[in-house]
Amino acid sequence: MNILARCFAPMAITFALAANPAQAFEIEEARSYPALRDAGASAVLHIIGTTDADTMDGLIRAYRAQQPEIALVYHQASSRDVFSAVEGGESFDGQSYDLAISSAMDLQIKLVNDGYARPHRSVATARLPRWASWRERIFGFTREPAVIAYDPRAFEGTPPQSRFELLSLLRGSEARFAGRVATYDPKVSGLGYLFATQDSLQSDTYWRLMEVFGNLSAKLSCCSGEMLDLLEEGEIAVAYNVLGSYAQARRDAGASIAIVYPEDYTLLMVRTALIPKTSDNPGVAGGFVDFLVSPEGQRVIAGEVSLAPALPEGETGTLIPVRLGPGLLVFLDGLKRRAFLSEWEDAVTEQR
Repeated sequence: MNILARCFAPMAITFALAANPAQAFEIEEARSYPALRDAGASAVLHIIGTTDADTMDGLIRAYRAQQPEIALVYHQASSRDVFSAVEGGESFDGQSYDLAISSAMDLQIKLVNDGYARPHRSVATARLPRWASWRERIFGFTREPAVIAYDPRAFEGTPPQSRFELLSLLRGSEARFAGRVATYDPKVSGLGYLFATQDSLQSDTYWRLMEVFGNLSAKLSCCSGEMLDLLEEGEIAVAYNVLGSYAQARRDAGASIAIVYPEDYTLLMVRTALIPKTSDNPGVAGGFVDFLVSPEGQRVIAGEVSLAPALPEGETGTLIPVRLGPGLLVFLDGLKRRAFLSEWEDAVTEQR
């Protein structure tokens, strides 16, 4: 096989990238999907997103089964780095990003509100319910709950089914759970900040729970995957506000993980996609968006990857959707963000 043929073999090329000092963001992992037909590609679609590369792999392969002439590069990054890359109009190796996918709904809304996203109109996006799009520039393609994940081996009987029950258990068993609980660090994680601010709007129980987490020297994490790793390894017994789709995927793979949709309320996050204004291939990017929200894309999400479709069936618990719209901008105001994080630190880190 010659060099050109090897470059365009039908396989994903996976490699980790170190931070480039010239960039304002860091790529955690990159995957390249060469075109399947001939040596050339009709277009190369560059995507940056927060979704795990392993999870995106199934969606990308399903898309390229329909569009084999399109090559694709996927860069996985944190939600704040996705935001920085789009806001700064930055590129990787001279290639602008054509699509930004993120679970941090508020940061995505800010990009749209500040004029960093292109409009996209199609038959597929016109069919979306009102909660799943905004200004024809941001499109929701999954709805995923924030759950409490447990190591069932650490509990006798039924684990707590609500925040109040969890609070009562942890308060009465501090020696047992010291250093064995985890949640997002909202200073680091965009999704963690979104969940924390939305939690604070729902109930004062959240703040009391965070104080207990501080007393227990909770582990503060960047992401659901990291917390679930700690749970699988037996390092922690409780992971608070992890993505239900990720937890379910671990459980399906055989991990000893119990999942609880809190009975008091369960936040429901929408994973979204937008086309940056600097995209070199907005038409191709729009085609990928259309695939994500199409019946075929939703079928793949429901049955073949560890995400939850935009319109899930058999929902459990008291679900409270976090809705796309300008209301999400409130806590992104600089003063409000600093005030919220200061209060959060007082509750969590000052207790240590």
